[in-house]
Amino acid sequence: MNLILAIVQDNDADAVTQALLADNYRLTRLTTAGGFFRRGNATLLIGVEPGMTDDVLQIIQHTCCPDGEKPPADAGQPAYKATVFVLQADRFVHV
Repeated sequence: MNLILAIVQDNDADAVTQALLADNYRLTRLTTAGGFFRRGNATLLIGVEPGMTDDVLQIIQHTCCPDGEKPPADAGQPAYKATVFVLQADRFVHV
């Protein structure tokens, strides 16, 4: 099992969440803030089988940047829309 930890900008968070839910991925969404300017974002926790990890990453990428282009670097804005970590979960339990 993999745990995908995706930190997505606020303006993309709803679209990413809806796209993942539409493809039947379960997730937990946390409202967070970070970076130098303390901009709002959402942290998504998504547990998936290893073979589905690339699918989730593609959904996030296509939803944040639907045309495949990187966003322009505005003053005070990062030149990326999401930061994603893929972690191996040695144990997964529903209680």
